[in-house]
Amino acid sequence: MKSDVVLIGDCIALMEAMPEASVDMIFADPPYNLQLAGDLVRPNHTKVDAVDDAWDQFDSYEAYDKFTRAWLRAARRVLRDDGTLWVIGS
Repeated sequence: MKSDVVLIGDCIALMEAMPEASVDMIFADPPYNLQLAGDLVRPNHTKVDAVDDAWDQFDSYEAYDKFTRAWLRAARRVLRDDGTLWVIGS
């Protein structure tokens, strides 16, 4: 594999095509599944503009959990034993 490459696409499919233990670092900003029923307000009383795009929508919590486990499993497979995984979360 080439080094210093950013891959863009379906993360699970991309990682499944990669050799095992071939990655030094994974930086992930996965969907948060923030399907809010009401307003989300910060401590200073400003409203959070929630994500309502299709990429962050799942049919159920079970579907979201299944997706999360699948991408983490794929990440673990390609990550070197001394690799680093950074995940952005809400």
